[in-house]
Amino acid sequence: MGNTEQNKKIVICKNCNKPEYWGEMRWLSSHCTCRNCYRANWEHETKKLYTWGDLDGPRPTLAEYEAQQQEGGEGV
Repeated sequence: MGNTEQNKKIVICKNCNKPEYWGEMRWLSSHCTCRNCYRANWEHETKKLYTWGDLDGPRPTLAEYEAQQQEGGEGV
């Protein structure tokens, strides 16, 4: 599997149990989380609003994740 394909692979965030693209997962304080959890954790830790737009963009749906799993795709 190429790097681009792997980045588009849909995984489940261990923090909120929602789907996210593997290439969009973020690290903060030793935790790998989805963009939504990253934003919430960053704001909690810094006590400031996250004002950058780098976490915007489409999110995968649970239906897309389930379809990927049926096709034989495994989470990263």
